[in-house]
Amino acid sequence: MGNGLLPGPANGPGSPEIDEGTLPRAGTPPPGSIGLDTKGAKTPQQSLSDRVLAFARQRIGQVHGDGECFTLADDALRHAGAKSAADFGKVGLDVDYVWGPDVARAALQPGDIIQMRDYRAEITTNTDHADGSAESDTHSEDRPHHTAIVESVGGGGTVTVLEQNFPDGSAVTRNILHLTDSTSSSGATTTQVTVKGTLRFYRPQAR
Repeated sequence: MGNGLLPGPANGPGSPEIDEGTLPRAGTPPPGSIGLDTKGAKTPQQSLSDRVLAFARQRIGQVHGDGECFTLADDALRHAGAKSAADFGKVGLDVDYVWGPDVARAALQPGDIIQMRDYRAEITTNTDHADGSAESDTHSEDRPHHTAIVESVGGGGTVTVLEQNFPDGSAVTRNILHLTDSTSSSGATTTQVTVKGTLRFYRPQAR
């Protein structure tokens, strides 16, 4: 999980194919459509964050590099042309890495990096049955020293992240990460989430 090289201060962000048909056309054809490889046409350039995400998405289901969470984020940033943890401070086995300028949780956006220390989300579900009985289940998700890439920001204090080595030894996966305490209900089931630990958020910065 966090056993790879990871740095920073404790407190520190398809292209559709176009079928032109087979019948002859009279007159001047209209300008090329989106996705048509027209001579001289310029394709929109991906943003830094888009390139970070593209790198991670292409590796879903694979063990990337040495399998450490640090390696996925480090290589995604470098491949995108962004600075990485070593550009902002010391890199070591138990360092709280800094990945770029820090951002507030409320300002998180896709492509940002989350650095975790002693993170735990305790998730409890309580279900009341029609016969008067009830059942309860509690499990926890622990990421003691971990790095993840934000893929999308959801509601209720959650984000979807791309990460590897969670659980230990796993390939690159897409998971829901809880950032804040929350309570939600669906039918007869209530889910309560309690979040502990430290989360820091960073935005990729161009080299």
